[in-house]
Amino acid sequence: MFKKYIPTILAIVGFVVISFLYASPLLQGKRLGLHDIQMASAAAKELNDFHKQTGDWGWWTNSMFSGMPSYMIVGGYPNSWSSWLGATLLGAFPVPANVLIALMLGFYVLMRVLNVNRWVSFFGSVAYAFGSYGFLFLEAGHISKIIALAFAPGVLAGFIAVFRGRYWIGIALTTLFMGLEIYANHPQITYYLFFLLGFYTIFESYLHVKKSNFSGLLKAYAIILVCIAVGVGTRGMYLWNTLVYTKETTRGKSELTLGNINRSADGLDRDYAFGQNYAFGKIETLSLLAPNFLGGSSNGNLGKSSETYKMMVGKGIDEGTALNFSSNLPLYFGPQGYTSGANYSGIIVLFFFLLSLFIVKDGLKYVVLATSVIYLFIAWGSYFSGFNYFMFDYFPYFNKFRDSKMILTLLHLCLVLGAMLGIKQIVDNNLAFKDLKKPLMYTLGGLLGIMVIGYFMLDFRSPNDDGFVKNIAQANGQEFANSLLASIIADRQSAVMSDILRSLFLLAAAAGLVWAFSTQKIKTNIFVIVLGILTIMDLILVDKRYVNNADFQPKSSIVSQSYTPSPADEQILQDTDPDFRVVDLATEQGFWSDAKISYFHKSIGGYHGAKLKRMQELYENAMVKDGKLNVPILNMLNTKYFITPGQNGEPMAQRNPDALGNAWFVNEIKVVKNADEELKSVGNFNPRTIAFVDQRYNSYLNGKSLQQDTTATIKLTEYKPNALTYESNSASNQVAVFSEVYYRGNEDWKSYVDGQETPHFRANYVLRAMVVPAGKHKIEFKFQPKSVVVGTKIDLFSSIVFVLLIVGGLVMEFRKNNAENKPKA
Repeated sequence: MFKKYIPTILAIVGFVVISFLYASPLLQGKRLGLHDIQMASAAAKELNDFHKQTGDWGWWTNSMFSGMPSYMIVGGYPNSWSSWLGATLLGAFPVPANVLIALMLGFYVLMRVLNVNRWVSFFGSVAYAFGSYGFLFLEAGHISKIIALAFAPGVLAGFIAVFRGRYWIGIALTTLFMGLEIYANHPQITYYLFFLLGFYTIFESYLHVKKSNFSGLLKAYAIILVCIAVGVGTRGMYLWNTLVYTKETTRGKSELTLGNINRSADGLDRDYAFGQNYAFGKIETLSLLAPNFLGGSSNGNLGKSSETYKMMVGKGIDEGTALNFSSNLPLYFGPQGYTSGANYSGIIVLFFFLLSLFIVKDGLKYVVLATSVIYLFIAWGSYFSGFNYFMFDYFPYFNKFRDSKMILTLLHLCLVLGAMLGIKQIVDNNLAFKDLKKPLMYTLGGLLGIMVIGYFMLDFRSPNDDGFVKNIAQANGQEFANSLLASIIADRQSAVMSDILRSLFLLAAAAGLVWAFSTQKIKTNIFVIVLGILTIMDLILVDKRYVNNADFQPKSSIVSQSYTPSPADEQILQDTDPDFRVVDLATEQGFWSDAKISYFHKSIGGYHGAKLKRMQELYENAMVKDGKLNVPILNMLNTKYFITPGQNGEPMAQRNPDALGNAWFVNEIKVVKNADEELKSVGNFNPRTIAFVDQRYNSYLNGKSLQQDTTATIKLTEYKPNALTYESNSASNQVAVFSEVYYRGNEDWKSYVDGQETPHFRANYVLRAMVVPAGKHKIEFKFQPKSVVVGTKIDLFSSIVFVLLIVGGLVMEFRKNNAENKPKA
């Protein structure tokens, strides 16, 4: 019995070995300095410290954007057993070995469900893990995307098993991988995955109806719906948190109607979602054939072999300067504003994918083809505007996501899956060359034709070249600038041609292997192993252009670079005030795009993909005006310190004497008609004396007698991320404005006066306000989201069913297999 599992065990060992061979510096204790991971660690510092002290996660942090829910930053889900399982599996090894292993395991499960040869399954799994776009994510630290991609094939495997009548293993796989997929915490990848699952469901439904197998179809539907519900339910609290939070973020509906863009739309702005930084032109599809078809990376390295280096040295520029420039050449000449590299799935993978369309009998190929086409359409974004703008305006939740080109990672899944189906067909059926001759000719001819036509369509000029030449000409003269551009264009041509020749060689090798196998010149294992090694080397050599040994650093170095306080930080840290905010004007990224300061202080800015919409609107329309900070806005946000660049480049701290503190009483309330008027009003006002309130909150003010009291006081007496306590004293009723972000007031954030729940309202577009009665009072704000309180119970119930379905499904599958394999008397 044990022998049956030896190949799988060996495959897993192989995955581990390959991962550590690629990321060998891990064995020396080095780690990748991942930008987004560093940002996330800094953003989570306040909450992690609070959790260590109290055991509570709090679910709200003031460390970024003046305050926001922490659902998308850090938090504990003790009753979510899928989360525990996912964290345990991924925590066994360091990044990137852990995600590479997970990618391979997920695809291997899919291959085995499809009964693909074990060697083909192994190499196909490696090919899936080493697609180049995943390494671009890895370079940026977008780990959650890669984790979602790792578990996606397992979900598809579960669907296939269920629809093809293997109900028990289908139940186990669908439940398990759906829970893990949701654990991955990347809704956009999961959303795009459902296009593939949807097409497959439609295809299988058609087959069942064609065979009049309605009972089997209904059974499959029921099983899949239950498994999805349970898998999703194990992250019930997280999903409920996300659903509630999304409505309040830049992906939710705005009340504003200012400007030319229709900001009342429920979702992202179209121009933002399909902006230049997220563009993927149709011409860039050629990078599937050769990674440098459009130059590859915006900062390419050709070193001393480049024409640019030779030209610069020939012009009398010292070799060091020339080498430094030629190591960061603007080789990319596609439509994106910037790119770290090309999306490349491997020319051999693409070859077998196209070949499979001619030779594979399994109708799954039509699902893979249709999904691939749709994925490509979506990736083209605004360059295929008729389709994508329609989807954006009318398809549910499509407008919640930006950067649609990340769907290319799932296109990679389709390409590798299709390729493996093609190889399976060749291997399982020992296809003769006469059966493969025409498909081979069509596939090779098509690829060669596209390469030739594509190459002659290129002009090797970037949209950024004119600005680049202009800047160089100002410093070095027009003649030098023109020569420099000419040499860069020559280097682009060289890079493209080099990769085309590389792809042609690999195509010839792959076609040669097919010929050798189909004419019985080589055996199956030799064919698969040599083909697998070629495929893996093709991908890994490209991946090394983006993530290689030089990107790994000693752990101590990463920590010191990221979290060592500057003299300015140390100065601010001496302030014992429990709650104030800081603006970092010394950061290169800009305070609105950098969270490192959050490791030490509560920040006005930060780094996050789902900022609160009102705070983003305040930033865009009032906080920064004509390129300058609007100081009254920063004062009302209790910005006590500015960090600015000093004369020697070292950051220095400057105290802001006009910061309004944690709370204050205002002299006047001005009721405005709507959000537009409220936002416009706070663009130029004195927040110490006046507060602007939307008329919807007028009921909180009606009948209240407000008199100015110059002796009235209000101060913060206790601070926790999720609980604030103030003490007030006044001779008459007052309106207090609190320098805290208004979020779901009286629902999630609740307020109390002397222990009695008392409503608060919004003022100055983003802050909280309250009518405080005369006398001495204790005022409290507590963050008590229902999604957390009830969600944890949903997690627990679903997790129990989750385990029962997985264990039960595996046990029943095991017994079924034993019964089928048991010798008959």
